[in-house]
Amino acid sequence: MTAVHGPDGIDFSLRCDGCGLLLRGLGAALHRWDLAWSVLRRHGWIGARSTGGPHGCPRCVRSGTSTVHEDLPDRQT
Repeated sequence: MTAVHGPDGIDFSLRCDGCGLLLRGLGAALHRWDLAWSVLRRHGWIGARSTGGPHGCPRCVRSGTSTVHEDLPDRQT
């Protein structure tokens, strides 16, 4: 699972399945996964819309090292 819940059960982070880059504090700033994912997609993240991923960060996408495919279905599970 690439969306990681914080110890408080409310906050969450997102981890790149390629390099392990971790974006912390998304729940505190954006409150909901669907809103966070919508913003992150606009900033170059790729992957499935579900919290389980897989997800790839812009750095891995640009360098060609991402194992995540951009053509994954954009669906919520």
